[in-house]
Amino acid sequence: MVKRCKICNLPDNYPYISFNEDGVCNYCMTNKGKYDYPGFEALKRDVDAILSQSDPNRKYDCVVGISGGRDSSYLLYFAKEVLGLNVLAVSIEHDFMTPQAKQNVKTIVGKLGVDIHYIKNEVLNTSGRQCVQNWAKKPDIAMCATFCTGCRYGIKKLIPRFVREQGIPLLLTGDTPFELMDYRVDLLCEGKASNTKNKVIGYGKRLLKNPSYLSSLKTLYYQFQDFVSWEGAKKKSIPVRIQPFFYIEWKKEEVITKIEELGWSYNENFHSTWRSDCYINMLRQFFYKKKLGFNDMDVYYGDLLRNKEIEMPEALQHIEEEGNYSEEAVRSVLKEYYDVDLDDVMRKMNI
Repeated sequence: MVKRCKICNLPDNYPYISFNEDGVCNYCMTNKGKYDYPGFEALKRDVDAILSQSDPNRKYDCVVGISGGRDSSYLLYFAKEVLGLNVLAVSIEHDFMTPQAKQNVKTIVGKLGVDIHYIKNEVLNTSGRQCVQNWAKKPDIAMCATFCTGCRYGIKKLIPRFVREQGIPLLLTGDTPFELMDYRVDLLCEGKASNTKNKVIGYGKRLLKNPSYLSSLKTLYYQFQDFVSWEGAKKKSIPVRIQPFFYIEWKKEEVITKIEELGWSYNENFHSTWRSDCYINMLRQFFYKKKLGFNDMDVYYGDLLRNKEIEMPEALQHIEEEGNYSEEAVRSVLKEYYDVDLDDVMRKMNI
């Protein structure tokens, strides 16, 4: 029987988890208490302070990256209508966007009347596709972390680079305090501690076990970029990055109500409105759930339980409804986008 934390419901096979005699996990024991949101006035003050130091003749106050997903669509609305900013939307296009996500970008931008700039992410199209195809030859659950090779490069490098080139002072992102999925990379660890050294060792060993990964040095380079280049614009004075939902609580019902009013929709094969803009996420979540028994939904709702933003019965219901994916949908995506057979992969993984 799987042992689970009595507070956050994380299972006993979650990386580096332990339990005290009361059945509470180490992640809950080290939790510093309910997250304290600084509030809207603090957000407005910080935004105004940045803008006051920039060119008063600027065309745009900020950039918002929009993927057509739930959170980025709402952030664009929030920046334009709530913060009252002159916004430029930026969308990174790639082969794995759902049709609904592509339409959402056009619809939301049109309804809000903001300008948009498109950036093509060929790195994700080529390297990301190659990673899944190589992984399928000798599938390892820890290497699912490579499926999105090129994605973070687009988010953390291409967008900030464009914003700097345009001289726009501010970049808003839709992150929340409860989306740190460290377990994905912790699965790579070789050793008793979650640290960079053990992750690198584990990653290196898996490359050697599956030589297909070594077929493209360019792909390996972008994998490295994805793992280590989280600095984004931190070392640059422009743009300054602000995360509004670290200031104010993100409320699912309010978010969905507002974006649906703007014409937003999602692919119901995802069973969740969260990260329903990209087929790659469907694949990762499917294999995590099948092999480990948990995925991002368990972690996300575990964080909300730990922060006392949701009760256990409701969290369990969401996990069941949103954390499982249709085999037929996954089979279709693997075949259409990667020419990979799901049954063959599941046989190799002993699922």
